[in-house]
Amino acid sequence: MAGASILCATDLTSAGPRTVDLAIAAAKAFGVRIDLVHVLDDADSWWPESPELQAAAEAAKEDSTRYEAALEAELQKEQARCVAAGVECEAFVVRGRPWRMIPELAQERGSFLITIGPYGSSGPRSVDSAGSTELVLGSTAQRVIRASTCPIFVATGDAPIPDGLRGTKWFVGTDFSESALAAVSWAKRAAARVDGELHVANVVIPAGGEDKPDEERTWRQVLRDQGKLEAGKKLAAYVEEHAPSAQLHQVVSPDYASHALCEAASTVEADVMVVGTHSQGLLGRLLVGSTASRCIRIAPVPVLMVPEQAR
Repeated sequence: MAGASILCATDLTSAGPRTVDLAIAAAKAFGVRIDLVHVLDDADSWWPESPELQAAAEAAKEDSTRYEAALEAELQKEQARCVAAGVECEAFVVRGRPWRMIPELAQERGSFLITIGPYGSSGPRSVDSAGSTELVLGSTAQRVIRASTCPIFVATGDAPIPDGLRGTKWFVGTDFSESALAAVSWAKRAAARVDGELHVANVVIPAGGEDKPDEERTWRQVLRDQGKLEAGKKLAAYVEEHAPSAQLHQVVSPDYASHALCEAASTVEADVMVVGTHSQGLLGRLLVGSTASRCIRIAPVPVLMVPEQAR
């Protein structure tokens, strides 16, 4: 992959080191360089033109310049960490709106992958959902995922990231859509590159009434049971066609598909979860479905978001 790169966008907060760790592991796995960037949000950089305020404006500009220099010094420390790990790395601070600049920089620099943190400088926030606590994905991460045309590696979870992702387990949930197929295809290539394992799963709702004879079951239970059998056959045929070396899992759960997939990923001790996104509308932005967005919020391991067109 000569000339290719991974764009690692770090906010230089407590979440930043894990984002860089993920970029280092991925760069080793794919044999590419890291373009390490911090985007200094200049949305509030407005300088008054009134003569009586020029002294204050100049002082503010000087403070901004000193702040940028401090950020560059911190970024250089992360760059040194990448180099010490044996990865070529370029580092730079740019000004702009992060959610806009990150996808643009990835395109300009020929990056085939972006790594970002799940939340920003305000730190992690959580909400209660369906009886469990979920982290809230930061607005910058959400917007980057929607705007990017290349896969996004989100540094979720807190489990150690294996060196170079060697021998890792890649867990993909599929609903048999085109976006899911893109995720399976990407994960298959990645797992093969690192001598890892590929796991493909599909979630079905339990039929209920398994302890009753057929004549005592409701029509809904009978249909769900038949649907489960058909889904199992479809999953087997799907894996045989698209990822014959993968291990398949039919996950039976009444819970959200995201919760069921994350639990199944934990059961097989997966190192990476992979989910697909698909384009929508005239602007071609990416639609992050409810299952994908929840996976990012609750996954115990990094989540790779694969756009449909990245297949």
